[in-house]
Amino acid sequence: MDTRAGTEPFVTRLERAVRHFRLQAAHNLLDEAFAAHPPETLVKDVGKPLLQRLEDPAAHRFATSLLELRLLAHAQGWERVNGPLAVLACAPTEEDTLALIALGIALAERHCRIAYLGAATPVEAVEETARSQQAAVTVLSAERAQLARDEAHRLKRLECPLIAIGAAREGLAKQAGATALDVDAPTTAPRIAGMARRWESSRRSDEPSPT
Repeated sequence: MDTRAGTEPFVTRLERAVRHFRLQAAHNLLDEAFAAHPPETLVKDVGKPLLQRLEDPAAHRFATSLLELRLLAHAQGWERVNGPLAVLACAPTEEDTLALIALGIALAERHCRIAYLGAATPVEAVEETARSQQAAVTVLSAERAQLARDEAHRLKRLECPLIAIGAAREGLAKQAGATALDVDAPTTAPRIAGMARRWESSRRSDEPSPT
């Protein structure tokens, strides 16, 4: 299961379980997948190929919900990590959370604390969370999203760095003044974690000394 060719029979087995809504069989196969892959690689090499095969909307929804559930279970405790805060959200009309959750797990493993806002997050909620929680970085995921002018303006006002991921990342970055990064690149999680640490260090150095 370490290469794309090696995952093909596995994805076929998982597809069969999902198409027949065999929940326990699908969970058993995902146990194997999580044992063999870090979450970000699992989404790229197992989750995405599986979802691309599922034309039936019900099976696609079942698979997406199952993968999201398993990833969030793997993410337990990421909000308690001792480190700079990363806010993670999907753009207001976006529902695809899998790559975002996997990225959050990778950031937590690199000592970032996670505030996960999930699918279809209003920009106002992103802005308020980043402000009130003193975020060190904000990550916004978009596959097709176009922001309204007011939404882009709000994101440009964020005090912390803004990262855009997903297929629409370049357009989102242009609209909102973000940095566009490929979530599948192995350097993305370390780069975001490094940005968060630098921002947190800079913020603390700017705080007035106690008298």
